[in-house]
Amino acid sequence: MFLKKMNSLAKIFESKYIRINMEEDKYTNKYLNIEEKLKFAGLLLLSYEILKNLIIKPIKSFYENTKFSDNSPFVSYEVDVLSRHKSEFKACLLYLKDFMEAINSDDINIILELRDKRNIVAHELPKIIENFDFTEFKTIALKTKDVIFKISNYRVKMELGADPNFQKFMNIHHLNWDEVVGEEYILFEKALEKIEKYKFK
Repeated sequence: MFLKKMNSLAKIFESKYIRINMEEDKYTNKYLNIEEKLKFAGLLLLSYEILKNLIIKPIKSFYENTKFSDNSPFVSYEVDVLSRHKSEFKACLLYLKDFMEAINSDDINIILELRDKRNIVAHELPKIIENFDFTEFKTIALKTKDVIFKISNYRVKMELGADPNFQKFMNIHHLNWDEVVGEEYILFEKALEKIEKYKFK
């Protein structure tokens, strides 16, 4: 569905560039790459949504569905998470860094860089599409891949680490807990593989 929307947007841009170049009777290189650029922009938006889904929702769900004892290090979502920053997203990042030690400061900077680029693409795409910097995008995408891996691995350990059936599965197949990931990481990795193989002319 997401890619269909991006392809539809590509057709709108195509018609615009056709009109611009009609008198010259030629296609510019910018026109030839317009659909590819939109696909790359789509991956940037997708990667941010994957990260966002890995950060806020699981943490909030954990606190909503868990009853803590008096001796538990966990208190409540408001106390443990929201008290760290006025922005819920940043509060969750600080929680993952300082409380759970799942990520570090560099990871947070990468995530915030991705968010900033996502906001530019989401809100200013018609303005930037001609000069879309694929190299810059690829750099942030590759860095994001490592962060998504760390958070995805952390989520699997949190959600399935205490499950005896899953522990048995891990032992039978001789799997390493530091290598397991969730479906979000697998989705992002597949999308990134397509981008890595593409070469601009």
